[in-house]
Amino acid sequence: MNGTEIAGIKKREQLRSMVEATKITDLMSKRFDFVSPEDQLSDVLKKMGQLDLHEMPVSLDGKRLMGVVSYGTLLKRRNLPITTKAGSITVMPQEVTPDTLVTEVAEAFMTSGFRQIPVVKGQNIQGIIARTDLIKIVEGIKELRDLKVRDIMTEDVQTVGLEDPVETALLSMKNLTIRTLPVVDGEGNLTGIVGIKQVANYNWKERKRETVGEMTGDNSPVKVKVSSIALDSVYTVNEDATLGEAVKAMLEHNVSTLPVVEGGRLAGIITKYDIIELLASFRQRDMVYTQITGLDQEDRFAADQMEKDITASLQKIAKITRPMLFTLHVTKYNAQGNTNKYSLNGRLTTESKVWVASAVDWDLNKATISLMQHLERRVIERKEERLDHRKKAKNIGHS
Repeated sequence: MNGTEIAGIKKREQLRSMVEATKITDLMSKRFDFVSPEDQLSDVLKKMGQLDLHEMPVSLDGKRLMGVVSYGTLLKRRNLPITTKAGSITVMPQEVTPDTLVTEVAEAFMTSGFRQIPVVKGQNIQGIIARTDLIKIVEGIKELRDLKVRDIMTEDVQTVGLEDPVETALLSMKNLTIRTLPVVDGEGNLTGIVGIKQVANYNWKERKRETVGEMTGDNSPVKVKVSSIALDSVYTVNEDATLGEAVKAMLEHNVSTLPVVEGGRLAGIITKYDIIELLASFRQRDMVYTQITGLDQEDRFAADQMEKDITASLQKIAKITRPMLFTLHVTKYNAQGNTNKYSLNGRLTTESKVWVASAVDWDLNKATISLMQHLERRVIERKEERLDHRKKAKNIGHS
C-alpha cells in the first residue's frame, strides 16, 4: 500500500467520523402526524397527500408504534379496497433508535426505500427521521459540500415524453422503483417533471375510486397525457455545481430530484437517494455493501450468478481502490413473446470516487458482466491517468 492509498484511507476515516458525529436526535422531528389503525385507507392516503408524506406511522396514542403505512407498499397492492383499515396493512420499518449512527440510518433508507422512518425507544416513537433531515449533513462538511454534481449524478436517465399517456409514466415508476420522472419533448429537451403525487392527485379529484390501484391510476388505463399533469417549473443544476448547492436547492424548493441540464438538454439527474447512498458508503463494515433491486420473481434464478460475477469484479477493483458500496438496479422491458430485454444501472462508491455504469442485454447475466467490466475499465483508466500525471510531474521536476 503506497502513501497515497494510506492518505486516502485516513481521509475517509476522518470523513466517517465527521458524518457520524451528527446525532439522529439533533436531526429528527419530534412533532409528527400519525393515523389510527381504525382509519380507512382513503383517509390515510388523503392525509399523506396533504402532508406530502410517503410513510405514515400507525399508532393508537401517538406513542406506541404499530407499524407504518407505506405508499410504496400500497402501489404493489393496488387492488386493496379504500375502505381497508390502516391497521391491517402496516409494515414494521427497520428499527432506528436515538443511538443509531447516521451511516446506519442512511443504509436503512436504502434497504427499505422509505423516505421517513420512525425513531423508537423500546416500542415508543421518539420522532421521525426523513431523508431530507439526513442530507443536511452535507452542508456542514466541506469535503462533501465541495463535491461536484457530475461525480455522483446518474447519467442514464429514464424520461417520459410530453405526449405519452400517464400509464406509461406509472409503468416506468413501478419498474424502476422511482417516483419522479423528467419530462422531455421530441428533441430531448427538458420541459417539466412528473411525480406519483401528480398522478394520484389527478385521479383523486377526477372521480370516486374503489381501490388503491384506481386511485393511483395503476389499475385501469389512464388516457390523459403526461403534459396535462406535469409540473412546468423545474429546478435544475448543472454538472459543475457543487453537492452543497444541489442540497441547498433541494431544501429550499422542497424537491427530491434535480435534473442536471447542460445547454438545455438533460445530462443526468441527482436525487436525495444518491446523497443518502453517499452517506451510507461511509459506514464501517468488513464487506462491501451490495444491493440489487428491480428483480422480479421469475428472474431470481439469475441472482446467485449475478452476485458471484459482481463479487469477482469487486475483488479485482479492490486491488486498485477500495470499494465501499455497490448498488445495481435492473429494469426489464420490451417483452417479445417469452423474451425480455434487461437494462442495468450500477453505482460503485470507492474510497476516492463514485462510478456509474449501465448495460443492456437480452441476457441478465451477460448484462451484469458487461456492466462490471465497464466499471473495471474505468477504474483502471483512472489509475493509469494518475500514474501518467505523476510521471509527467516528476519529469518536470527533474528538468
